[in-house]
Amino acid sequence: MLVDMHVHTNYSPCSIINISQLLNACRSIGIDGVCVTDHDTLSSKYDINNLKFDFDLFVVVGMEYTTKQGDFLIFGDIEKIPRGMNALELLNFINKIDGIVIPAHPFRRSRPVDVNILSNFDIVEILNGRNTNSENDICKEWISKNGKKFKGIGGSDAHTINEVGNIVTRFDKNIYSLEDLIRELKDNRYSAYQLCSIKSFR
Repeated sequence: MLVDMHVHTNYSPCSIINISQLLNACRSIGIDGVCVTDHDTLSSKYDINNLKFDFDLFVVVGMEYTTKQGDFLIFGDIEKIPRGMNALELLNFINKIDGIVIPAHPFRRSRPVDVNILSNFDIVEILNGRNTNSENDICKEWISKNGKKFKGIGGSDAHTINEVGNIVTRFDKNIYSLEDLIRELKDNRYSAYQLCSIKSFR
């Protein structure tokens, strides 16, 4: 099952993709699902709940949460998440609600995650569609050098429609709910997968 784990809609000020365009794109390129991860907001949820059943896709609304130590993809019961937490406070909060938190594009030059805290996390975004190949390679090397057993997720980080699905996460089992997604990630039954060549968008 192929899921793009990191996509922005026009509820993020930097993206021009509306929900209908996003779901149409996912169906047309043949991926099975998408995680909407707008910057510090869940505002897309209402539109998605109204539209997702028309498209026969697995759709989850998460968030890309901004901290001073970097950006983090978060999934779980996050409707009432406090703002302004640092990375370790965020990790603590998400663990308490049995969710999952994933450092996003951790070795990107323009917006990296503080390398001193990375080892606290059980999973990272190893392939990001807006990273350069070398930024993604540094992440792979870090995982290998630090003896981590996870494989890392992949996401397009799409802000325009032609980026959707370029990088995905392939799950070993079908997933039908947020709870399924979190369980499969925690159980390490997935791998990052590149569908299209990566270009630099910066």
